[in-house]
Amino acid sequence: MVGISFNGRLGNQLFQYCFYLYLKSKNRHLNFFFPNPHHAYLEKYFELENEDNLLIGSKIYSIVGRVFPKLISFRQVYVQNFFAPKEHTPMDFTMYNGFFQSDFYYNQLATPPLLNIKENYKADFKTKFGAIFEHNKTVVVHIRRTDYLTYGKRDISLPVEYFQRQLNSIENSQEYKIIFVSDDMEFVKSAFPAQSNYIYSTNSEIIDFQIIQHADIAIISNSTFAWWATFLSPKQNHVIAPKNWFGFRIGREHPKGIMTSRFDWRDVLE
Repeated sequence: MVGISFNGRLGNQLFQYCFYLYLKSKNRHLNFFFPNPHHAYLEKYFELENEDNLLIGSKIYSIVGRVFPKLISFRQVYVQNFFAPKEHTPMDFTMYNGFFQSDFYYNQLATPPLLNIKENYKADFKTKFGAIFEHNKTVVVHIRRTDYLTYGKRDISLPVEYFQRQLNSIENSQEYKIIFVSDDMEFVKSAFPAQSNYIYSTNSEIIDFQIIQHADIAIISNSTFAWWATFLSPKQNHVIAPKNWFGFRIGREHPKGIMTSRFDWRDVLE
């Protein structure tokens, strides 16, 4: 038995789910489980592999997952973000803890994992925004603040000037519909006063995810939510992302491996 713990919100859960699939691919003879499936809600929004939707959403599975580690001793393995991602060979009675914030484990899979948004959420998005994305070129600017302002007693939010510079770098930006997605929309409106082609989105989590996902150009914050939305885009999108992620102030990538080659990494500070 090998366990993989869920930690954090949707973006982090997607990384942890891919690590779980990676470990399964390394040894098909072991049994893998989540000790805290009640903490996850990715199954609410996504069609997952095989029976994973049924298991993660099951109350019985949740109870068993929580009780099992109390009955049997597991070796705890903590995978730190300070080091570059590496290969792991799963061993029986091991519990993995970490965030695994890299495309390394995703890319190790022989077949890309099934991570399709459920049809009812796709339909809701199409009703609200389908026409905008069908008939316009789009730029989506994702700005995360609130919890980032005091994250671990530190401010890890990106300066607004970063977003302003990246938006100004887009040629003929007036020809695009520019959609802002944020958890602090009043701040965004003050930093980016209304223009005829601006849209300020205040929608559900999964609608915002799809707005970012379907952008022709996405300017994202250092958020795993936006990382996954752009990474799973069905388009040949252009993703502008903050170089070094959480390490933008010290000039070093953190977490190691977060800087996928799919994105265009820009300096945050001038």
